[in-house]
Amino acid sequence: MTIVEFYDKTSIENIASALLCKPDKVIFVGNDSKQMEKSKRIYEDILRSRGIATQLECKSVSRNKLQDIIAYLESVIKTNEDCVFDLTGGEDLYLVAVGMLMEKYKGKISSHRFNLQNEKLLDCDMDGNVCATGSFDISVEENINMYGGEVVRDSSREQYTYEWRFSKDFIDDVEAMWEICKGDSNRNEVALWNIHTETLGEIYKDFGDPNSLDFSFDVNVAKSALTHKKKEYVLIPSLLYKLQNKRLISSLSIGETVSFRFKNEQVKKCLIVAGQVLELIVAIKMRALKDKDGSPLYHDVKVGVVIDWDGRYGVDEIRTINEIDVIAMKGMVPVFISCKNGKFKSDELYKLNTVTTRFGNAYAKKVLVTSQLERLEDRRELKARMIDMGIRCIDDVDSILDEQFSADLKNILS
Repeated sequence: MTIVEFYDKTSIENIASALLCKPDKVIFVGNDSKQMEKSKRIYEDILRSRGIATQLECKSVSRNKLQDIIAYLESVIKTNEDCVFDLTGGEDLYLVAVGMLMEKYKGKISSHRFNLQNEKLLDCDMDGNVCATGSFDISVEENINMYGGEVVRDSSREQYTYEWRFSKDFIDDVEAMWEICKGDSNRNEVALWNIHTETLGEIYKDFGDPNSLDFSFDVNVAKSALTHKKKEYVLIPSLLYKLQNKRLISSLSIGETVSFRFKNEQVKKCLIVAGQVLELIVAIKMRALKDKDGSPLYHDVKVGVVIDWDGRYGVDEIRTINEIDVIAMKGMVPVFISCKNGKFKSDELYKLNTVTTRFGNAYAKKVLVTSQLERLEDRRELKARMIDMGIRCIDDVDSILDEQFSADLKNILS
């Protein structure tokens, strides 16, 4: 079987039929030969990684010359008896040409369209048949790859994606940290958690040993170092005692010197990075959500995804790098989430919007999860910008019930 794809800037529309139908050949027809050839290499890698041996070809035909389009498509029909036209994407004139040819070759041309929202292949030639049934899932990494990006995993780079291990024990630890972080929301304890964690993180940069779970520092020396950085020293003993009570740290000593031992490496990462616990609790709740049939609602959920925009296909020495707090996949639909467990500026909304447009396009969901929005002076402006950008907001997560939090994360797809 040969599938004719009309090249679209939304990559999933170009590759969905190949992933589902596993044809012998796919011919991409479009206007931009350079972009099609670049995408072709990317799609070949994705198909190869799944063991799909589909041959990909590209044909550039002017999007403004209807007769040239018709002539080329007619040649494809004559040389490929089993060709199928995919009408999922592509510019209008290409689709007009297919309509004219379907009228000319009544009953002899097969066509379909992929509905990415419900993951159904739809019959467009009205013969009651489609070339495949079922559905497939795209991983976070495949979704980034198909738009030419790359998930940075090289730990030697300044920014990289840390692979969290969600064991039952670690999930319990994150939930315990989240409860401590929330505290009594009426007293705005989230803000205390944030500034406390920021202090620990800054001190750790100067005095921590990355190869050890033991952490010790002289208070006066640490204060001096923070003052030099024009940062405030805020260490809250009550939080440290709560962490020790939950066995997240041990051997705690508070005096002229503060010392303790982190439970493990993952807990350490949570306690020296402000906002990390919110990202992880969002991921944990999304991983636990179920679909109607009892299967995971989101089949892939990643935290702290560092994206190189040009990936291995880029040639520029200056790279565009972004980190997205949480990315989840539902079938072929990506959900990009920014988590803000404190103050933030509108720049964060623009970053989320830009990355989502680049790596998800029309099908992607954009979400802001925050605990502090109602306390911000510019909240009205932020809310207005979110509406303009189509960003969904889940607010007050430090005070809503867990059941409501999970329901809000489930309803992202509605």
